[in-house]
Amino acid sequence: MSGLLLTLAPGERFIVNGALLENGDRPSRIRIKDNDARVLRCSDALKPEEVDTPVKQVYYAIQLLITGDLQPERIVPALKAECEKLRDVFEVVAPDVIPKLLSMIERGNYYSGLCHMRQLFPLEAELLAFQSDDAQLKVA
Repeated sequence: MSGLLLTLAPGERFIVNGALLENGDRPSRIRIKDNDARVLRCSDALKPEEVDTPVKQVYYAIQLLITGDLQPERIVPALKAECEKLRDVFEVVAPDVIPKLLSMIERGNYYSGLCHMRQLFPLEAELLAFQSDDAQLKVA
């Protein structure tokens, strides 16, 4: 069977094509067979105030593509340019992440790209912490 399989906890919320849905009282699995459906678990969504790093900015833009708040033809070229900048930063520590992400974006697999991108969060946090520590050493 093809499609996206969501395993949902009781009461878990998710968005399909802009509509907010909520799972019932029991765990369940839902298969989304339409490859063009835009799906987002609310637990995977960033709040605007959480978007405070370059990786999270790209993640949030992909999230807005999924919810329908941004149109692909308007944002995908800029998104690809931002991904290229990230590739320069992460190519040593995670060389395959950005090329795979770009491929997913080109195919319109935004949810897969979003999930794939989460692995950059801890790497980016480490890099930013290192940069902050390095800046403090230069000041001292």
